Amino acid sequence: MSNEKVRSQQPMLFIAQPKLDLPKAEMQQAYRTAKGKKKEVLTEEEKQETAQIEEKRKAAARAEEKTQPSEKKAAPTSKKVNFKELTTVEKVEYFLNLPSQIPRMKCEIVTSEGSLIGIISGREEDLIQFKSIRRPFKRELKIEDIRDIKLLGF
Repeated sequence: MSNEKVRSQQPMLFIAQPKLDLPKAEMQQAYRTAKGKKKEVLTEEEKQETAQIEEKRKAAARAEEKTQPSEKKAAPTSKKVNFKELTTVEKVEYFLNLPSQIPRMKCEIVTSEGSLIGIISGREEDLIQFKSIRRPFKRELKIEDIRDIKLLGF
């Protein structure tokens, strides 16, 4: 039905606009792709040279293992340890060595005097700098006085 309707009169409001040609879009006419790398064929001499280099590397690795077996055994393993199982010094190091992307985490430090909630900010030998959420805000605690450190979060 819409095809049958024809306007019999011009629009009531006519805005004069210039007749412009349609913009011409420049299209890409051609393209290139990189062909796959060809496998290089090694000569027998090159194969022997690479085999000798590999043998030298393996021999050097074996020599290092023989000279330093006790050091590798004493190195810490990369096992994940529960935070509750860490010692007090290890817990303090954990708080101080967090990545910069993670915000400082709050903790509760239990001492003989009571408990403190705040952030561990630094360490100097056996003293810990602690920023408390209650007054006094900055405190220094001895590691020996700390009974336990509990992780509270952000």
